[in-house]
Amino acid sequence: MTRPLLSRRTFLQLTGEAARGSLVVLSLPILFSVAEQAKAAQHGAAQIAAAGFKTLGVAEATELAAMAARIIPSDETPGATEAGAIYFIDNVLGSSRSEVLGPVREGLAALAGEAAAASGGGLFSALSAEQQDGLLRAIEQTPFFLTMRYLTICGTFCLPEFGGNRGGVGYQLVGMDHQHAWTAPYGYYDADYAEKEE
Repeated sequence: MTRPLLSRRTFLQLTGEAARGSLVVLSLPILFSVAEQAKAAQHGAAQIAAAGFKTLGVAEATELAAMAARIIPSDETPGATEAGAIYFIDNVLGSSRSEVLGPVREGLAALAGEAAAASGGGLFSALSAEQQDGLLRAIEQTPFFLTMRYLTICGTFCLPEFGGNRGGVGYQLVGMDHQHAWTAPYGYYDADYAEKEE
C-alpha cells in the first residue's frame, strides 16, 4: 500500500495544529538546547548506557514510549519507536522546558491508574494495542495527551541532531531526501505553491 505524499506546507500546517493544547511549544532556543543535550549524550555514551535516559526513569520512558508507539504506530512503515521519539522527548523534558516534566508525570500516573484498573494491575505498555487505544481515546483532549502527541510528532520528524528521527525514519515517511543543500527545482513539497502561482 502506498501513502500519498504530503506537500511541505500541508505537513507544516498539520504539525502546527498538533501544538494546540500542548503544555509546551518548541521554539528555536528550546530546540538548540535539546540539540546540545543530544550532543552531550553522544559524547557521554558510557554514562548514558548505564543510566539509559537523562531525565526519565526507565519505567517512565517505557510507558511514554508505548504511548508514542500508538500515536505514530509501526505498520508497513516505521513509526515513533523506530524514530527514537522517546529520546527526543527525554531531551525536551530535561531542557529549559523542564517545568513540563511535572504535569507529564502526573498525566502518566493517571494513565497508569486507568491501565491498572482496566487490566487488574497491569502496565499501559503491557496492554493490547486495542486496550491502549481505548485508554488514549478517553484522554485525547487532555493537556497531557496533547503534549505527548506534539512531542511524538516532533521527535519522529525532527532533525536527527535533536535526538529523534533516527536513521532519517521521519524523512522517509514524508518522502523527503535529506540533503545538505537544495537547488531549484526544489521538488514535490513546493508543488502546491507552484500550482497556485500559475
